[in-house]
Amino acid sequence: MKVIGWLGIGLVVSFMIAAAAFAIPGAVAGHPSLKETTTTPAMSPNQPAWNTGNLCTELTNPGPGDYTCVNLQSAAPVPLWWNFSAGEVQGGTVTVVIYGSADCINLNFHSFYTTIIIELYGSWYSCPAGISPSSVSNTPGVNIAINSEGDSFSLTQLGSYYATDVTIYGTTTYATTVMDGSFLNTTNTYIGTKPGFSVCPSGIVDGRVSWSTVSLGSFNTFNTIFVDGTNTHVAPPNYAYSTEALLPPDGIALGTGDLYGNETTQTAPAGSCAYLGV
Repeated sequence: MKVIGWLGIGLVVSFMIAAAAFAIPGAVAGHPSLKETTTTPAMSPNQPAWNTGNLCTELTNPGPGDYTCVNLQSAAPVPLWWNFSAGEVQGGTVTVVIYGSADCINLNFHSFYTTIIIELYGSWYSCPAGISPSSVSNTPGVNIAINSEGDSFSLTQLGSYYATDVTIYGTTTYATTVMDGSFLNTTNTYIGTKPGFSVCPSGIVDGRVSWSTVSLGSFNTFNTIFVDGTNTHVAPPNYAYSTEALLPPDGIALGTGDLYGNETTQTAPAGSCAYLGV
């Protein structure tokens, strides 16, 4: 097992939950039928219009940095999106609950020491060609960009049959993923960056990133992709994407046929180093 991590802004805050926190391993060849999510939706180098969007059917804002967004739509004719930002406010809680299915979901987050909770109850999320240019089976239906410091990010997937891309900029966001459904493909891509994406990718993987993953369903794949920066003294070698059984320390699998995928690269995915283009 090889151990890699990230040099970024600040230190990773360690959180202990029932599933435990997992470091970064190597990987060996695995199940060929479930592939890494290799594409991202169209992204924008500009600041999005914060605290706006068409996703939230119901939205409450009880305090500075606090938002609760509930979505009740299914099979919307256009992509659904929201740009969450607490500005310089610290310590807020953002909760996004999506009950619909068969939608294209895009979320941007910019915050400091915020708790982000996303609960997906639906299934079959998918984005059309042009939003994420890949085959339908591997088109991420849920796309999330987190450009934050010190956040705690929790993703719970209760439905099945879709792919999710989570792009995490920096090293201080701790991500927890629970895959309750089956046939899910979830990718956390870690990219170091300077403020405003002025240098991206930036940084080096060096044992500084951790996460927690539990698969309760079956035939799920959880991926971590680490994009090392070019402005480092010694960048680690590329590590081609491969999969192995989802086992500690990578995650806990309580279903059948669950996989962990891993990659290290110096090349950021096309269209990354930016917010989702909405």
